[in-house]
Amino acid sequence: MMLQPAFAVHSFCRRAWSVCGLAGCLLLCACSGAQTAASRGGDGITSYDLPSSPAASQPSYSPAGAPPAAPSNTAQGYATPNYSGGYAGGSNGAGTTAAPSYGGPQSQAPGYAAPAPTYAPSPAPTYTPSYQQSQPQPAAGSAVIAPAWRPLADRLAADGLSGPRVDALLATLSATPTQSPMGRKMRELYNRKFFPKPPSTAPAALYYKGVLTDANVQLCRQFVAQNKRAFDQAEARFGVPSSIAVSLLFVETRLGKVLADVPENAFYTLASMSVTRQPSDIPDWLPRMPGYQEHLDWFAEIMPKRADWAYKEVKALVEHMLRDNIDPHHLPSSIYGAVGLCQFMPSNIATYGADGDGDGKVDLFTIPDAVASLSNYLAKHGWKPGLPRTRQHQILMAYNHAAIYANTILALSDMINGAPSPEASAKPAPATAGKPAPAKTGKAAPAKAAKPAAAKPASKAPKPVKPTN
Repeated sequence: MMLQPAFAVHSFCRRAWSVCGLAGCLLLCACSGAQTAASRGGDGITSYDLPSSPAASQPSYSPAGAPPAAPSNTAQGYATPNYSGGYAGGSNGAGTTAAPSYGGPQSQAPGYAAPAPTYAPSPAPTYTPSYQQSQPQPAAGSAVIAPAWRPLADRLAADGLSGPRVDALLATLSATPTQSPMGRKMRELYNRKFFPKPPSTAPAALYYKGVLTDANVQLCRQFVAQNKRAFDQAEARFGVPSSIAVSLLFVETRLGKVLADVPENAFYTLASMSVTRQPSDIPDWLPRMPGYQEHLDWFAEIMPKRADWAYKEVKALVEHMLRDNIDPHHLPSSIYGAVGLCQFMPSNIATYGADGDGDGKVDLFTIPDAVASLSNYLAKHGWKPGLPRTRQHQILMAYNHAAIYANTILALSDMINGAPSPEASAKPAPATAGKPAPAKTGKAAPAKAAKPAAAKPASKAPKPVKPTN
């Protein structure tokens, strides 16, 4: 009978041991789960639960040793270009611009494991300038500038133009400068210096060929009618008649139909010229200048001067792009960097550019701004109603230093206002065929009059060269 209590005690102990073992297993599993959660973020949020971008009220996560994320460019007002005319998000004076995605903070990739709490972070890496790197920097918001543009970046920084927005603009440039603009300019100057053309005996053309036609007059009238508000406001504001303004636009860009002479945009053209300072920078163009080896001293003198001129223009262009949120790819240009329907050199934009549509910026590729800007330029050079013809001619030559340029604009303006073409009125009347009157000698006239000699055609005037700005 004494065995019954002993058996009961033994059974109880076995059950208690089983319960304790089960509880221990459950506790071990719970601890293991907590450690796993800690290794994925420390706060129980795994990488799969992270939002696509950090919340505004919380700092974004950075691994130990990584540099801090760059501030958002949105606060700086730079609109991300969509490179198809305009900007992603739109601006249009409404103040809504999209922030660029130049390496902004990204969500963690699935499976990313944060360092364990006991991990000792390594020292932050030593900063190396981007021009010494062959690969993009890992820092968020960084823009990779090709080594060829580092002299330009340094020179801009010395003039107070630096920071993420400037770096982002320079990063849009092709890695290699184009030789074409400096090569063209040096060949032009070289031929003028060492291979001058003999003076021509033909009379100089008074007007650009093919401009003073009735069809072009009709195009100009239609253009003014379609943009009446822009022309009326510019005339009321600056005193320049719409006929003069539209004639200038026609001569410059055929009313916006011909905005570029070269495939490179203005930013790339001028930036390339600014860093092209010695003959070895234009190897493709040197063979086109016979005997260049004998004139290397001349190249060494002239090329830096042209490069400094280009730097002045590209600096003004960078300021314009920053100030007015202009996409660098939205800058087709003339052979040496003139932009817009009115073909301004960049250094003229800050002084003479005018906002014609009230959106708070100057975009010379819009009709209201182009009309207002060219009118402002002429007004600041002395244009006002009632000027004599000679004074109007002088002011137009300030826009382009060629008499044929001013002649053509004034003549086209006259035709728009109803005057006949000066070219048509200057043509001699055709000779009338007929028999000559008999001589008054008392003798009988010959049976058949001699055929008069055919008049030789007038010499054809040479085709004028399109002016460059």
